Amino acid sequence: MKKLGFGLIGLVLIAAVYYFTNGSAQVIRQAKQQLNNELSTLQQSGFSVKERKSEKKKDHFIISFDNPEKIVQYLNTQGAEMALEDAKALKGLQVGVDAKYLPDSYSAVSLDLYPVALPNDMMKELEEEDKKLVNHLRDMLAQKALLLHVDFNKMLSGFKGYIKDINETIEEDGEKATIAAKGMTFEGETKEEKISQFSQKIALLSLDAGKALQVKVSDIDGGYIRTGTTPYDITSRYRTGSIAVHMEPQLSLQIKNIENETKNSVNQGLLKSIVTTKAETVEINQAQKKYTIEKSLFDFTAENLDVAALEALQKTDPGDEARINQLTQQLLSKGIVLTLNKFSAKKITENGKNLNGFDMNGTVSIAKSFDMNAVSQNPLLALDAIDIRTHISVSDELYAHIFQDPRAMIMMMMVPPATKEGKKIYDIVFVKGKITVNGISF
Repeated sequence: MKKLGFGLIGLVLIAAVYYFTNGSAQVIRQAKQQLNNELSTLQQSGFSVKERKSEKKKDHFIISFDNPEKIVQYLNTQGAEMALEDAKALKGLQVGVDAKYLPDSYSAVSLDLYPVALPNDMMKELEEEDKKLVNHLRDMLAQKALLLHVDFNKMLSGFKGYIKDINETIEEDGEKATIAAKGMTFEGETKEEKISQFSQKIALLSLDAGKALQVKVSDIDGGYIRTGTTPYDITSRYRTGSIAVHMEPQLSLQIKNIENETKNSVNQGLLKSIVTTKAETVEINQAQKKYTIEKSLFDFTAENLDVAALEALQKTDPGDEARINQLTQQLLSKGIVLTLNKFSAKKITENGKNLNGFDMNGTVSIAKSFDMNAVSQNPLLALDAIDIRTHISVSDELYAHIFQDPRAMIMMMMVPPATKEGKKIYDIVFVKGKITVNGISF
């Protein structure tokens, strides 16, 4: 839906004539002409337009995904990146669009988007395996159970909308599974015909398949802002109140108060991405044991990622091995650096017993001299181009707990840790094929 929205966002430009006319009749006439122009563009870009019905203040049509290659090319020009394989999987998808012009005091244009036919490959596979599910999905499509509504304001500077609540129960062989999604709203701002700021809220996402599996995600709130000129210059922040997974009798998992932040920036064609995830508590119940992890943090940075190579890889046929190798070489030749800034937990408990926590960081660097062709002939050459450095700090209590595992015991006896301030320390360095642990060479 989101990627289709990029393809249709040009439709809202029809409301720009509002500022140059005095009456809605003229607005609508010019709007319909602009609509024809936009649909013509889509038809030249891998889509087809069917069942067009036009009335005085509204339009209806169906957009069909017909030519994956052209669709990928078009969406990429609109800043909506899509891999060719993803586009091929959508072939045959048909989306109904209901457009209304000047429907209320806020909106220049309102759009309802809803699938009316699922992709060909998906339907073929489902028809072979589960005709009852196919009939249920067809009923959902007929009832517009999957619907996105968006309103664009008269200034063309913002929009708001929602996704219709979903509450569907699917039955098969006497078993039931209920899928629910509630309170899904969004809004944003546009600048120079692109989304510059976006925010969304989701009250609940859930899957209930009885004792076999229950998943519940609640209170999602977040969004992103554009911080530069490329589609990759984005900072996003999301908060999730709770994620709960229950599988009887094997596993129960609950994560509370999760915060995610991603900062992407492009400089001279190279992407830098910083990803930070925090969780207040993680509770795991498994095999009559209860583990609690408090104040966990994951902070990771990837640098020197060649944007052109990444984009080309997304468009490349997976079967074109030569092209993939060429682009991989281009990607690696920029000197990729992966940094685990911090991975830690302040406190871990097992059945109420305090094991305290751990802290680790590290880097993996790939030299610009890395040569795919040479490595394919002699894999040992890769060792000269890779630099790995890792620091691990574990509490005495957690170390003793890990030591109880025979596999870990053997490793720890072979490579004993250093001890500092009541913690067990490992400093591991791998450079040019040589590894040292706490200064001892292996």
